[in-house]
Amino acid sequence: MPMTRFVSQRKAGGRRGDFHPPLQFDGGSEWFCIMIGAGGVGMSDISVDSRHAGLVKFDVWCIGLFLIVSFPTATSLVLSGAAVGQDTWMYSGLPTLSRAVVFVALALLARKVISVMSCPRLLVVSSVMMTAGALAKAASFSWLTGDASAVGSLLSSAALNAGYAVLYVGWMELYSQMDTKHVLVYFTSVHLVSALVSYALFSLGPSFGTVIFIAAMPLVSVIMLRRADARTSDAPYRQGEIQRTDWSISLRPIVLLVAFGFSNAVIRGFLGTEDQATVLLGVCVAALSVLAVAVWRFGEFEITSLYQVSVPILVAGAMLVLMNGEWWGVAAAFCSNAAFALFSVFITAAFCGVAYRYGVNAMWLFGITQASLTFGSLGGKLVSAWGGSFLFDPSMLVATMSVLVVTLVALSMALVSDRDFKTNWGITSRNEQGGRSVVDEEQRLMLSCSRIAQRYGLTRREEEVLVLMMRGYTLSRIGEGLFIAESTMKTHSRHIYRKVGVANRNELQEFVDSWRLKRV
Repeated sequence: MPMTRFVSQRKAGGRRGDFHPPLQFDGGSEWFCIMIGAGGVGMSDISVDSRHAGLVKFDVWCIGLFLIVSFPTATSLVLSGAAVGQDTWMYSGLPTLSRAVVFVALALLARKVISVMSCPRLLVVSSVMMTAGALAKAASFSWLTGDASAVGSLLSSAALNAGYAVLYVGWMELYSQMDTKHVLVYFTSVHLVSALVSYALFSLGPSFGTVIFIAAMPLVSVIMLRRADARTSDAPYRQGEIQRTDWSISLRPIVLLVAFGFSNAVIRGFLGTEDQATVLLGVCVAALSVLAVAVWRFGEFEITSLYQVSVPILVAGAMLVLMNGEWWGVAAAFCSNAAFALFSVFITAAFCGVAYRYGVNAMWLFGITQASLTFGSLGGKLVSAWGGSFLFDPSMLVATMSVLVVTLVALSMALVSDRDFKTNWGITSRNEQGGRSVVDEEQRLMLSCSRIAQRYGLTRREEEVLVLMMRGYTLSRIGEGLFIAESTMKTHSRHIYRKVGVANRNELQEFVDSWRLKRV
């Protein structure tokens, strides 16, 4: 089976279900985390040794993605003088389509290419495309007129967006090899620094210095990506599963991504262009909030809360669009930007977690998910551009926002469940014989233990112990991982035997196997 050729994966052979040795961080500190959710292993329930819960190894090279994230905003606000998402269909829709097409192409090529990071030439070519696109866009607005300016801007924007897609997936491949805590810290830092840099460039205005700085951003980001990969290759937090490409994905996460991207684009389509730089504050507030929680309260934090908060904030933005007054529009844009930042952090952490735990190929996974989000955004831009004055009619505006809010909330309730956050979001794999994959069996074991715990009154700790016992771990090894004394572990095992009505581990194994066959 083809495997992703990351530097770290040639050296770190972490496998699902293995206990890793204590992770070494700055100052010789150690912490150990075991991801065990209500139904087994899950990304939303992560217990960390409380003595070191605030520790995270931070490498500044790993936030070089901010140069890519801020690049479209910088080129639009500084080089062309237009607001992101507020250009005409020719300037905004078609370039967005080119980005979506490249994301799809990357997903389709994942089986052959395996990894964007393993193709340095592709990274360099993509950065050159972005730089050339930005310079051409600036030139088309400064020196060209009429149709020549329109065509030049269109082609340059298409090249810029195509290169953006490649480099973004490259960074996602790096993050997909990191644990959830580091993904949260790095990616929220990316959004924070990106917003600050975009605002700073906007404040400086178009000048020779800002143009050179913007033009250099893609290549510098590639250098930082390569440097970050090399510096973290031996880091304990990059010991994820070896990535494979034999996966399929359900429609539920795709529909959710399309719906959120569409809703956000429609809302932003009703906003003015004069305060687009100011409302970057919404991204800063959202990023700072997540960053603070990730660093100081990670042991109490659940990834689901990002999604649960982002939807109401986006709904609030839709409602504020209906208000009259300039500041209401700024508030709506603030909410829209904050909601999209939270949702972006959520899907990145969620799908990086899936790739990290289950070995899903990141190029394939993020090619699909980012294409879905981009196509949704494209649809929203089409509605805003072609709706024109018809949608701005007061009665139609109320109807549009009402339908948008009801649809978004309904889809959120129908497409997202707690099980998604504890398993793999419907991303499934089949082995070569066509039987169930290891991931499928792992999910069945977790669900079996969860239902047994509910049926026979096992405590949360006893459920955790049951899952690990069914994986074949000894009581002493489980105790080391859960920071529990061996005598306490023996007490837990006796309680489990008594509650389910078995005499020993062999009978317990048979009991769980029979439950799995009959009930799951």
